[in-house]
Amino acid sequence: MTFIVRGVRPADWPDVARIAYATGFFGASARRYFPDEALFGALWVGPYALAGADALGFVAEWRGRTVGYILGTTTFSAYRAGFRALAPQLAMGAARGAYPQLAGCVPYLTRAGRFALPHAPEAAFPAHLHLNLSEDARGLGAGGALLDAYLDALRARAVPGVQLSTTARNEAAVALYTRRGFGTLEARRTPLWRPWLGEDALHLTLGRALP
Repeated sequence: MTFIVRGVRPADWPDVARIAYATGFFGASARRYFPDEALFGALWVGPYALAGADALGFVAEWRGRTVGYILGTTTFSAYRAGFRALAPQLAMGAARGAYPQLAGCVPYLTRAGRFALPHAPEAAFPAHLHLNLSEDARGLGAGGALLDAYLDALRARAVPGVQLSTTARNEAAVALYTRRGFGTLEARRTPLWRPWLGEDALHLTLGRALP
């Protein structure tokens, strides 16, 4: 399979949100814990669309179809600024009924606020990333191609390091990051996913310094 990796464009956001939702539960659909797909897309994609020049992203195309993406920002402050800019849009959307399954998302949102996940020191690892692939694109090299493009873009901006969050259940993803020089900066068991997994998950903060 030959992929085309290119920079993300505004027209890509719906496809990126679709893939994020389809893979948002350990590679399976996020519907199990987050029934409102529109709200999920807004939360997971919106901050990057509003993060300005510090946002970075690439998509992988195959036969004209988007099959994967990587998104991030060069600083966490840029992501937080994007999220703050998004908040009024979310409030307006909720007020006009744009998120009809919002009530079903409250258990996850409450737990996410209660069981906040750790981050590595931002001075050493200011950038972060999210990478997801459609099921039919896994194991074929798209993830590595996206990650390489993203790391090259960070180096071009002289960013000193990058971090990400995942869990030990995402074995293929952890293996990909390890091959690209990421190491475990913190490992912590979290009850965040217990209602949907039936057990705690081992959360991993992975990071890599960039030469």
